[in-house]
Amino acid sequence: MKRVHRTDVKAEIVREPGAKETTHRKLIDTPDGADRFVLTEFEVSPNGSTPPHFHEWEHEIYVLEGSMGLVLPDQGRTEEVGPGEAIFIPRGEPHGFVTGPGQTCRFLVVAPCERPPVRNVFLSEDPYEYTQMPEYTSLLESK
Repeated sequence: MKRVHRTDVKAEIVREPGAKETTHRKLIDTPDGADRFVLTEFEVSPNGSTPPHFHEWEHEIYVLEGSMGLVLPDQGRTEEVGPGEAIFIPRGEPHGFVTGPGQTCRFLVVAPCERPPVRNVFLSEDPYEYTQMPEYTSLLESK
């Protein structure tokens, strides 16, 4: 068994192309012995996003706090989602997340450990950006 508080897991910057102001914490992962599913907490800061993308596996999302736009590029729309909402993303369905000024969102993602095949397809060529973490800010200031 593993029991962990979210603050005991280091937040890592989401470094996918086009991601902005977004971190994740791998709360339960394969090194913990998980062999079917992983549990990851994401936090999107104001003016943040994960770019529209799709992958070969389904995943489930549960919004803990705050709100964000769920971007559905195939449908040409964005839906606002908030606390207590659960979302199912089927395999191959393009999706992304976005927050506006003053808007934050913290949510959980359940995804399979073995993702057949392991391949993300991002629909953005923009670099990732993250300026909220002190260690990132200090790196920028030293340059």
